[in-house]
Amino acid sequence: MRGQDVGRKRQAATDTQKADRGKRFLPLNYRGIIFDLAILACNIFLARFLTRYIGRLLVLSFLKDDVQAAHTFLYIILTALAAQAVGAALKRRPLQARLLARHEDDRGPFGCLMILHLCLMLVTGCAVVALAQTEPTPGILFPVVLLCIIPTVLVWRALTPYKKPPAPDWRDSREVETFADLFLFAYMLVNLAVWNTVTAGSNIRAEGIGDAVERAMGFVIMSPVILLFYLPPRILFLVEDYKYPATWVSMTLAVAPVAYRVIIGSPLKTDW
Repeated sequence: MRGQDVGRKRQAATDTQKADRGKRFLPLNYRGIIFDLAILACNIFLARFLTRYIGRLLVLSFLKDDVQAAHTFLYIILTALAAQAVGAALKRRPLQARLLARHEDDRGPFGCLMILHLCLMLVTGCAVVALAQTEPTPGILFPVVLLCIIPTVLVWRALTPYKKPPAPDWRDSREVETFADLFLFAYMLVNLAVWNTVTAGSNIRAEGIGDAVERAMGFVIMSPVILLFYLPPRILFLVEDYKYPATWVSMTLAVAPVAYRVIIGSPLKTDW
């Protein structure tokens, strides 16, 4: 009887939380929205600088065979991968603690998004092989594939509830989670810089409404590629705030500058 009472109380608490969540516009945790707004600010104020820097490295690495530039770009990518891995590892404890407290301790619909994450990691692995300027032998490919799998495994692990809640330690602090968020943001910043650089050539001004409409249709077709760059770094925030309208507003704002540059046109002039 006591167990049944506990079960009923837990179910009643869960139903109450779901009802409250359905009425809320803002999520209970604002970290994901802050992440989106930081991306929006970088998209507006830092896009030109990041595109100029990454674009120069791309040109020197792939068109002029500059070994030093290739190694610099390689170190940037490897640092970004390491930042993501550390961020995912540190994010698990506080994230799962909040989800457990709200009785939402499951992966939800995000398991399928790990395919996007792995795809992005494989694309990154191809870039690593190219920048290393070595022959893609089995001895090279195996460590690169392993390098791609490790961040995906750590993100998947961060989405996985603990079978038994761990004992409290230093990793439960808000400061540690803030560091984890900063590491994840650093990884996203590199993604953003590469995306803006790759698409910079298509940002010429639209010639009238018809051209803008055609570009808008192309943007919709291209949206899966945009999601490939944006959702994997966002997934550890999205898992706890995807049910709130404010989350989708902030995510839309985060990618709005990208849409504007592609559809309306806002050239990111560089001196590549």
